[in-house]
Amino acid sequence: MDCGLVSLDNRFSEADMVTHYADYLPTDAGHIGDWGKMMKPVIKRAAQLIRSKTGRTGGRLLDVGCGYGFFLQEMQSREWQVEGIELSQQGREYAQNTWDIKVHAGPLEDLALPEHSFDVVTLFYVIEHVTDPVAVLKAVRKILKPSGLVLLRWPHSTPIVKILGPLSKYLDLYHTPYHLYDFSSETMRRLLSMTGFTDIETSIGGHTRSPEWLDRWAASAFGTLGELLYSLSGGHILLPGISKTTTALTPSVFSTVIPVSSRHSHI
Repeated sequence: MDCGLVSLDNRFSEADMVTHYADYLPTDAGHIGDWGKMMKPVIKRAAQLIRSKTGRTGGRLLDVGCGYGFFLQEMQSREWQVEGIELSQQGREYAQNTWDIKVHAGPLEDLALPEHSFDVVTLFYVIEHVTDPVAVLKAVRKILKPSGLVLLRWPHSTPIVKILGPLSKYLDLYHTPYHLYDFSSETMRRLLSMTGFTDIETSIGGHTRSPEWLDRWAASAFGTLGELLYSLSGGHILLPGISKTTTALTPSVFSTVIPVSSRHSHI
């Protein structure tokens, strides 16, 4: 049975990943500005979603893989106490120097962050990059307070790859060797459930605005169609092949979670 999870065979080791991502982000002002513009629609929707899911107008928030800190700056402007984690030195320095935000070097699993210390943890286009998604989400759950919210933004490339067939290799939709996994809505739900999260919901969550006109047109067209189908179906139709946003909560009272294997074959 096809579980909907795709993984890369030739992958980074944990040590290699840290090394590769140390200089992953561009440093010139033009690229940084384009990055902020591209993510702005998704950032705004995520901020609204956090407000509606938590009912909070402030609290402690950690963004894992925060890049240049654009989302953290948005939440900081909304009176949240924010921190980030970023492997890229360029990203860390930009966020710290531009927004005066505390950014850890990570990875999350290696940081001694206090348990139950954050109200919200976010991961924008991160979960597909990590070597062990189960371990990462267990670490997220550990630092979230009871009834804490995790928000993940993730790509869903496999349906497009299947449609395009051999042509897809020219587009590198999996961004090899960086994307180690490609999730479906169902595998994302199972991943969060097996790591102890509840109230799992996946939506479209907006779309990015690429500086390239063709990419921007495609994202806008399919993102708008996805939102329309999602709304008209009462949240039942999630258009395949476009990025999605998933939210989940920690239990209101922490309980023991049965240990599970971190291997993707169990997801």
